[in-house]
Amino acid sequence: MGLRRLGLNVLERVLYPVTPVLVTAKHDGRVGGMLAAWWMQSSFHPPTLSVAIAPERYTYKLIERSRVFAFNLLDFKFVNKMPYLGDVSERFLPDKIENAGFNIVEGEVLGAPIVAESSAAVELKLSKIVNAGDHDIFIGEAMAVYAIDDFRNGMWGLETYRPLMYLGRTRRPGPVYRVYLTPTGWKREKIEFARGELREYAEKRVNLIEKITEIVRKSASIGEAVEKAKSILREQGLEEDDAPYLVDDVVRRLKQGQCQG
Repeated sequence: MGLRRLGLNVLERVLYPVTPVLVTAKHDGRVGGMLAAWWMQSSFHPPTLSVAIAPERYTYKLIERSRVFAFNLLDFKFVNKMPYLGDVSERFLPDKIENAGFNIVEGEVLGAPIVAESSAAVELKLSKIVNAGDHDIFIGEAMAVYAIDDFRNGMWGLETYRPLMYLGRTRRPGPVYRVYLTPTGWKREKIEFARGELREYAEKRVNLIEKITEIVRKSASIGEAVEKAKSILREQGLEEDDAPYLVDDVVRRLKQGQCQG
C-alpha cells in the first residue's frame, strides 16, 4: 500500500482542490457573502444543497434571519477579487461584494441576492440548520437555478467557463497566500491573504474575536458574555445583535481547544 498515515490536522487539505461557492444573503437592506469550500448537494428530492458556516461569519446571521440565500459559481478570471470574498467580513467592510467590482441582482423566485457576473447561481430556501461542531450546516431547498450559455444539454461545455478552484492556503511564519487554480491547463495563482487595503479589515476581525474570547473566558455566564460583547460592538460602531453569534462561535472553539492564549 502506497498510502501513509497523516495527522487529522491536514484532513481538509487532503480533500482539496474544491470548487468554492460564494454564498450570498440579504437581510434588513444589508447584502453579504462568503466564499465557502465546505458545501455539497445533499438530496435529489427535494433538491437541496448544504454549506458549513461558523456562527462568527456575518453571512450566518443574514441567512438565519432572512431564511433565503444563494450559491454563486465564479469564473477563474475573477481570481484577483477573491480576497474581498474570502478574507474580509461584511461586518467591517460594508458592501464588500460591490467593492470587489461585482453587481448584485435579485433572483426571479425568492429575490435572493445573486452576483450578476456568476457563471451559475442557485436560489435556496433555508430548510434546516444542523449543528456539526464548530460549524453549523445550513440546508437549503433549491428553488431556481441559473447558468451561462456554456452550460447546455445538461453539462458544462467548458469552452468559455473556467471553474475557479481552491487548493488551500500557506501557513505562517511569512506572508499567507491562498492558492487558486483552474483545470484549464491547471493554471495556479497565489493570492496574498487580505492584501493591500483589505489587511486593515482582516485585522479588525481578528482583534474583535480576540476581545470576545477574553470576555467569554472571564464571564460567569453566556448572558454576561453577550452583554459585554454588545458593549464592545457598540464602541466599534458595529451591530449589537452580532454579539450572540460571536460569543457562540468562541464558546464552541474553546470547547474544541481551538482558541489559544
